[in-house]
Amino acid sequence: MPGAYEKVMQSRKALVEKIIRNMEHGFIFPEKMWDKAAMSPQNPISGARYRGGNKLRLMSDVMEHGYQDPRWMTFRQLAENGYHLRPEAKGTGVLCEKWIFDKKVEQKDESGDPKLVNEKLAHPVVSYFYVFNGDLVEGLPEIEKKELTQDETLKIADDLISTSECPIHEVAQDRSFYRPLEDAIYVPMRSSFRDGLAFCGVVLHEMGHSTGHPDRLNRPIVNMFGTPKYAMEELRAELGAYFTETDLKIDLGDMRMADHTAYLQSWIGALKDDPNELFRACADAEAIAERIVGNYERKYKRTEEIAKLEPKTEESLPEAGYGRREKCR
Repeated sequence: MPGAYEKVMQSRKALVEKIIRNMEHGFIFPEKMWDKAAMSPQNPISGARYRGGNKLRLMSDVMEHGYQDPRWMTFRQLAENGYHLRPEAKGTGVLCEKWIFDKKVEQKDESGDPKLVNEKLAHPVVSYFYVFNGDLVEGLPEIEKKELTQDETLKIADDLISTSECPIHEVAQDRSFYRPLEDAIYVPMRSSFRDGLAFCGVVLHEMGHSTGHPDRLNRPIVNMFGTPKYAMEELRAELGAYFTETDLKIDLGDMRMADHTAYLQSWIGALKDDPNELFRACADAEAIAERIVGNYERKYKRTEEIAKLEPKTEESLPEAGYGRREKCR
């Protein structure tokens, strides 16, 4: 029977193979057939948001099964709160992974008094747990849904753009890009886009690149066009833009991928060579979304809906260690 590490790696490989199949058909995500709110997975018991690779796992499962509910919880949480899985839900749990990189140890301070400090583990410990979507749960209260109008979506997107950490220049040209050495974004004139949402989607992608500046998230973004590293930065910006949209429950349309299909073969090659690259990209994309959404929230104090985006993670889940666990090799 495989241990926790092997189980997690098998799950990663399965997800990567699914994403590669999508890419071979010309897209990362298939044609939309789901509620946008369902693409922001969260735990209704702990209030935690699922992030990074776990978020992509759950988003992928939403797409595959057409779930309309953003809520996911463990079987133990279901039982403890009086909920039940529907009969057809057997075997539908989605594996999520948790990595522990440090532990609390007791040390003495300068006065000789004991104190708890974090000590980095020599080898990270990995564990896994399964969660089930709210559509599969009996007794779970109905979730209140609010559909944003196009004008409301555009207002949020415009406000989001106004929080850019670098200048955004609209110029008469037919391409958009972030120029790292200048720390500036250049995009075509808004009037040249299909509509305001398409314009905002392109700008959001470039804002994702700008977070890699050394004074921000410090990713290696000065790469030669056409190289694998250049293409993988494009994947990070694309996923970061999508994570940002789902966190804010807005939909800027699917026009961006038409501009990035040239990178698909590079992405496929990189993921086949190293399936873990997708999870590194997801971690960076999550950091991109957190920074962009965080800047937006600090400038525009939103209502309770956005207040739920406070950075709770799976680490706050009491059952995050449920399942096999072992030290990473």
